[in-house]
Amino acid sequence: MGKIVILGGGGHARVLIELIRVSGNYKIVGVLDPRLKKGVKVLDVPVLGGDELLNELFNSGVAMACIGVGSIRDNSIRRKLYEKVKQIGFSVPSLLHPKAVLSETSKIAEGVQVMVGTIVQVNNFIDENTIINTGAIVEHDCIIGKHVHICPGTIISGGCIIGDSAFIGAGATVIQGIKIGKNTIVAAGSLVVNNVPDGALAKGIPARV
Repeated sequence: MGKIVILGGGGHARVLIELIRVSGNYKIVGVLDPRLKKGVKVLDVPVLGGDELLNELFNSGVAMACIGVGSIRDNSIRRKLYEKVKQIGFSVPSLLHPKAVLSETSKIAEGVQVMVGTIVQVNNFIDENTIINTGAIVEHDCIIGKHVHICPGTIISGGCIIGDSAFIGAGATVIQGIKIGKNTIVAAGSLVVNNVPDGALAKGIPARV
């Protein structure tokens, strides 16, 4: 098994630790989180220190990194961490829970995280460092950009385009053929029936900007 380090030690990281263990594909060497004391454990995984250890770990033979920081509306921290580890030279593998349903015709880019109970249907493209969180559904023929967070219980209907760094809140529904712009926030529980421009906040039933 290849060695992997996890950046972040909060709730999202704990979910990923369990996913990695269930999948059995990687050996977790530790967690990096400057907010946590060195030596404490996150689900029995030791905290090694902060991000300043990345170069040392890479030079010691740890070739893979995992972005274990979630996001609440703002995906910029995840994006910066992803870009940082890539610049150092780490590989960021896609992490797919074995109890997710994922069509063989869908394409998953590097660093994508697909959680337990999700359904990703045919002919989708999910770009780098995107989260498809617990129980979310992505129907057919969607294009989902980089650094996107599709939150738990969200439904993305067929033929949708989700721009880079968009945040689709828990339990939101996006009807078929909708385009959601870059850096957009769709509030939890919203119903999106019209296109949403870049940088907007859409909320309500139906969602309004």
